Amino acid sequence: MSLVITSLIHPESFLSRVADKAGLVAVIILALGARFHAITVPVIWYDEAYSLLLAEGSPAYIWATTARDVHPPLYYVLLHFWMLLFGNGVLAARSLSALADVGTLLLCIKLMSLVTTRKATWIAALLLALLPISVRYSQEVRMYTLLGFWLMGATVALVCWIKVPDQKRYPVFYVLLMTAAFYTHYFAALCVLVHWLCGWRVRDGGRSMAIPIRAWVLANSAIVVLYLPWVPHLINQLLRMDGLEWIPPLTWQTALTFVWQLVMMEGAVSPSSLWRVLPSVLIVVCAAAALLKARHERPFSILLVGYFFVPVLSVFLVSLIVPVFNARYLVFAAAALPLIVALALDAWSQRHAVLTTVAMALVLLAEVHGLSAVYAQTDEMNGTSIRKDARLDAVIAGLGREVRPGDEIVVDNLYWYLPFTYYNSTGIQPRLYAFKPPTGTLWGTAEYGGWALIPRHLRSILFDDFSTLKLNAKRIWWVTGYARPEHDALFPKHWKQVQMLKEGDSEARLFIRGEAPTPEVGAQTRPMQPPVH
Repeated sequence: MSLVITSLIHPESFLSRVADKAGLVAVIILALGARFHAITVPVIWYDEAYSLLLAEGSPAYIWATTARDVHPPLYYVLLHFWMLLFGNGVLAARSLSALADVGTLLLCIKLMSLVTTRKATWIAALLLALLPISVRYSQEVRMYTLLGFWLMGATVALVCWIKVPDQKRYPVFYVLLMTAAFYTHYFAALCVLVHWLCGWRVRDGGRSMAIPIRAWVLANSAIVVLYLPWVPHLINQLLRMDGLEWIPPLTWQTALTFVWQLVMMEGAVSPSSLWRVLPSVLIVVCAAAALLKARHERPFSILLVGYFFVPVLSVFLVSLIVPVFNARYLVFAAAALPLIVALALDAWSQRHAVLTTVAMALVLLAEVHGLSAVYAQTDEMNGTSIRKDARLDAVIAGLGREVRPGDEIVVDNLYWYLPFTYYNSTGIQPRLYAFKPPTGTLWGTAEYGGWALIPRHLRSILFDDFSTLKLNAKRIWWVTGYARPEHDALFPKHWKQVQMLKEGDSEARLFIRGEAPTPEVGAQTRPMQPPVH
């Protein structure tokens, strides 16, 4: 009855609420469609296989093993329980990331509804639903979209806390969400920097809105206390500084074309194509427009603008010393791009409606282009070429049809061993070839990273020298993610190749092992040359 009375008294308000609900449903459907479209097409690669195999263990095992890796454990623990409920199939496992990203979208809508106009809110919702970098990492079994979910939730809690400082539940939410973010990825610290610089104190015209400093310090202290159990492992990881060697040194081209990469899903470009710097310039212009209007009407715009620029600039400065500048680490910050654009378009629409509509259309076209690259697997994000071309899943499926009881399987690199283990349905425990570099020190046999997922009782599967390889089988399958002609010089002469299974860049070569020749007295063993990696 009250709804009917309200609709009669305030028909415009009632219609707005109905339109908002319809718009929310439409945006959610659009976001789900964008993230679940072709989600099972890319093959599981090393990073995803690591997540899946680690998450099969108990929470205690995950905690202890992740301490020897480069990330905190929360994502893997949640994935563990997620797989208990839904299984470890590709769709089920990647759904956690996809749904977390849709959750981030909903939180962004809530945030915008708290700090800006209805029009800006729905512009941001539409642009974020189609944001290519978000879609790309919502289709990967990694923690990046979950980090975005926690941080956006914490930002919403912060804004609610600023607006109603006396409410006790908002600081509790803020502490719990920020703690979860820190247990998910270390780059959560960048969002704390945003909140300290921009978030906990804002000005609305002449009035200052702020969280009491005592309550603010107490909340941040609570986050530190809750994080203390992980701090010793964090320190050990920082001292070891392992796992960052794959990130290339930062260049000015990479930094200046970063927004292009996030939207168009193309990598850094040559100096002759520096026009691709234009999206970065336009984002700066949009941020300036939002901040200028913020002086009178948008007290929280500094927070929204800082949510993107503070993390990106911070990582840029750190990367001048240690290379850490990579798009996937900044997926959470990229969620602010549509918010900044929405603020600017909303401000411009009051005077330049036609130009604003054209600008909106161009942004949407750019996002559609980026999405097409994601679905075609032609984006230049880390791991994409492997997910597309290394059809290890198809090779292992073929191997399952060809293997016989008693066959041996050898995988030539840890990088392929973990995905092989995930897909392996042959019932055969594969051996792992660990190449020996010229220094003579075996690469990667330490107790961290992917090597930590190989149980101690299976360390006998490792070998680095064919002369030490003891095989009982006559048939040996050699599996590799990339064809390596240099292996032909490694295989013993009494191994005869009789079959090859090949899909994409992956292959499985079947050798029949004959009798090894008896070495002559005094003969020297030919030194093994390591394969090129």
